[in-house]
Amino acid sequence: MYSMKRASDLLGIPVVTIRAWENRYGVISPSRTVGGHRLLSEVDLSRLRFLKDQIEQNGLKISEAVELLQQSESTPPKHSAEQEPTDRKFDGLVDKLYMDLIRFDSTQADHTIDLAFALYDFEETFRHIIVPVLYRVGAEWEAGNISVPQEHFASETIMRRLSSLFRVFPVNPNLPVVAAFCPEGERHHLGLMSFSLFLRKRGVNVLYLGPDTPLKDLDGIIESQHVSFIAASVTDRRYVDKLMEWIKSASQNYPRLRFLLGGAAFNRVEWRVVQDNVRYLSSDQWEDWYHA
Repeated sequence: MYSMKRASDLLGIPVVTIRAWENRYGVISPSRTVGGHRLLSEVDLSRLRFLKDQIEQNGLKISEAVELLQQSESTPPKHSAEQEPTDRKFDGLVDKLYMDLIRFDSTQADHTIDLAFALYDFEETFRHIIVPVLYRVGAEWEAGNISVPQEHFASETIMRRLSSLFRVFPVNPNLPVVAAFCPEGERHHLGLMSFSLFLRKRGVNVLYLGPDTPLKDLDGIIESQHVSFIAASVTDRRYVDKLMEWIKSASQNYPRLRFLLGGAAFNRVEWRVVQDNVRYLSSDQWEDWYHA
């Protein structure tokens, strides 16, 4: 029999992940000591190892790996994410993460984010947990219910965690290079970060330049890094004209360069410039564009 910590060390799976898989999918059935401590059996370790292998070696989501495990054992599912309404199953983690952040509790916030990534894949976690939390933080700040330091702490904590994911996803050198930025003056880069991680998860080499990027410095990067796509996000309409002027110039200098534009500033169709090398993408169009 193995303690939770010992099983974690042997398998290379964080304890928080093992507990998340236990609570959500029922994949292990620990016994307990007289003192109430969990003990895992060889069967439990075998199941956890199977799940880890399916995720890491075959690229399955945890829910898919669990389904495969259940099929291999010919047992009915103990838990199913599909049994819960989609608009409700994330609420607990959204509430928990929000409270962690406005209490300036970075340790608990990190634990909550770890738990979310253990239960759901990256895109589910981002869309249904992280984005709603950031929207709530923004709304509560505008309403005067939380302070500026609380808002800054929440945003920076989440951006720190998202940035760290760039080290996790491997790069496929056969895919084109994308330079991602917000133009000078634009500081809202959540959408840009989301799209960049969407690409990076699929092996694309994304050069994430971030918010408030000087346009005059981009030519050297395009040439030296062999950039094929530019991804730019703008929420404030004031910064669109200068960006479009730069795109016109860059199109002449680099005829094969393609531009992917998104953000609230382009929501109105009449503000969009029509060019063959420019695409305007909303989040629900990313998948179709990528596979086109």
